Amino acid sequence: MNHQAHPISTHTLLDILEQQRIGAEYQPIKHVHTLQTVGHEALARFYDDKQQAVAPQDVFAALHASPITLVQAEQLSKRWQIANAPADGLLFLNLDPDVIDNEASPEQHPVLRLLDQPNRMVVEIIENASIQEARRSLWLASCLAGMGIKTALDDIGGNGTMLSLPILCSVDIFKFDRAWLRAMHQPAQKRMLCMLLDYARQEKRTTILEGIETAADLALARELGVDWVQGYYFKSEFIHTRA
Repeated sequence: MNHQAHPISTHTLLDILEQQRIGAEYQPIKHVHTLQTVGHEALARFYDDKQQAVAPQDVFAALHASPITLVQAEQLSKRWQIANAPADGLLFLNLDPDVIDNEASPEQHPVLRLLDQPNRMVVEIIENASIQEARRSLWLASCLAGMGIKTALDDIGGNGTMLSLPILCSVDIFKFDRAWLRAMHQPAQKRMLCMLLDYARQEKRTTILEGIETAADLALARELGVDWVQGYYFKSEFIHTRA
C-alpha cells in the first residue's frame, strides 16, 4: 500500500533505535479455497517514547538518509520478526534492496545472514518506482536465488509503481496489490490481471491477492483463480508482538 511519508524528528528516530521500540505484526496468508493458513507476512512496527505507533514508512524514509543506520534498523527489526514469528508455515519478510546495495559478498551481509531457514522464508521485494530501483531489486533477487531463498514481488500493479518484466520473470511468487480489486469494473484492467495470472500458472508461480476485506473480495479472488489471499478480512487472526 502506498503511503505519503511524513518527516519524523531525529530525536524520535534515535530513541526508537536506542531503546529498541520495535515490534511486528504478522498477517496470515490463506489458501483461497480452504482458507488454511499457509504462512504469515511479518510487518515492522515502531513506537515513540509515549508508546504511540510511528508509521513504518516514515521511519524507513528517514533512515534512507543514513545507509549504515538503515542497515542497523533492518537488522534489529528482522531479527525480532524472525525470533517471534509463528512456528508453522512460510514466513514472508519485506526487504528494501537499499539495505544490501552493491555488497561484494551479499551472503555475508548481516541482514541476509539472518535468513537461515531457506525452506521456510520468502523475501518480498518491493515494487519499483524507477529504473534504478528496478535494477537494485533484480540484483537482490539474483543474490537471494543464489542463496536458495524464495522471493516474492510485492505490490504488483499498485499506484505509483512500475512493473519490471525481468524481475517478474525472476521471482517465485507474485503478490498483486489491492488496487486490482477496485479496478475489476474496467475491462482492460481485468484482462491485464487475467493475463498475468495465466502467465503465472504457465510458469508454475504462486499468486497472492492482497487487500481482501470482504466476502465479496474473497469470492472475486476465487473467481480469478489466485492461489492465496491476504487482507483485513482475516484481521482477527493478526498477531502482534512488541519488544
